[in-house]
Amino acid sequence: MRGDRLAELRKDAGLTQRQFAQQLHVSLNTVSGWERGLADPDDETKILFARRFEVSMDYLMGLTDRQKPQERQGAAFLYIKDLPPAAARELEEFLQQLKKKYRL
Repeated sequence: MRGDRLAELRKDAGLTQRQFAQQLHVSLNTVSGWERGLADPDDETKILFARRFEVSMDYLMGLTDRQKPQERQGAAFLYIKDLPPAAARELEEFLQQLKKKYRL
């Protein structure tokens, strides 16, 4: 987990390390260690962080810079990445026509 991201999220929530530690029922040193990258919380705790701060696990782990996953609609969007906005709208309209035609 990226400790700097945890620290950023904690600060954005207006919490000190001490307040955050009290909420989690852990020591101040534990929170400090996580934020400095000296220790890594268990997976359940990471999930708790993601839910608490409403960010994705990928963001906490440093796999993406997007705090929240990009929402996609329809199966076709799963296979077509980085469409220009106009093309995405056109594809969505086409999918809506198919749904209507086949009563899906």
